Amino acid sequence: MKNLLGYGVNSPDEKIDGEEFVLRKIDGDLHLKQKNLAEEGAALEKNSAFPLWLSLLKYLLLLAGSILLGGGLDALSDDEALLADMEANGLWWIIGVGTAVIFIALVLALLEWRRGKIVKGSSAFRDLSERAKKLNAQSYEALRVPENAAMVDVFTFPYQPRANKRPTAFAPQYFLAEAAAFREGDLFCLSDVERALGIPLEKIKRVLCVKKGAAFLGWNKETPPNKPPYKVRTNQYGVHCVKPVYAVEIAGSEEFYLLFPRYEWEKIAPLLGNRALNIEEVKKLS
Repeated sequence: MKNLLGYGVNSPDEKIDGEEFVLRKIDGDLHLKQKNLAEEGAALEKNSAFPLWLSLLKYLLLLAGSILLGGGLDALSDDEALLADMEANGLWWIIGVGTAVIFIALVLALLEWRRGKIVKGSSAFRDLSERAKKLNAQSYEALRVPENAAMVDVFTFPYQPRANKRPTAFAPQYFLAEAAAFREGDLFCLSDVERALGIPLEKIKRVLCVKKGAAFLGWNKETPPNKPPYKVRTNQYGVHCVKPVYAVEIAGSEEFYLLFPRYEWEKIAPLLGNRALNIEEVKKLS
């Protein structure tokens, strides 16, 4: 099966894998404005974070410091006689270095957080946010998205084609995107700011509850991911993980699925009609 919202990285035609279900697209002028705005946002986002090498250094320092400090403290707890001979065994040095390395990692984390806060509190960021709201409203109007559409999180699937043209996903597997979900006659519709998709209800084969869950980047809600009602786990590298997830299986020219987090089910279920009545549990997507 293919992700309905899958797309090739740096694809020149900017098409998604589920292109056959596209009902409408924004015109050339709106598309150009959205593209320019996305480039501005990417530049600001880049300025708000440390370079990749510095972020990796932060995590490596934290890991190394934890190993040194944990090992030193563990050695002390194993044998109290070592307390009288710590200098000879180098335990003070190990504990001291471990503590110092952790402190440096925490300072780097604080500086990165402060840098991001400064950029996101800047007038440039606020101006970009306001322009994005207005432009997105224009795009949704052009795509005929109703005002009562439910804004939901869905998983997109970017991949890089190999030389043999077979796609390969890069980790983490999914990126979180926001879309407007609504009904249009017998169509289950989903729209981002670029296109509106319409999936005939008769093409929806079943709904799966996938126990394995999904790892992803991105967050669209104002409430932090670890807070109710989301309760999404985030690891030390900023990758989120949620389980279970739901997959709407769709029959087209190929087998497709629309994947979304469990916390969006109550918004999406009413739009699926009687297709939402029976949910099959599976361990993972085939």
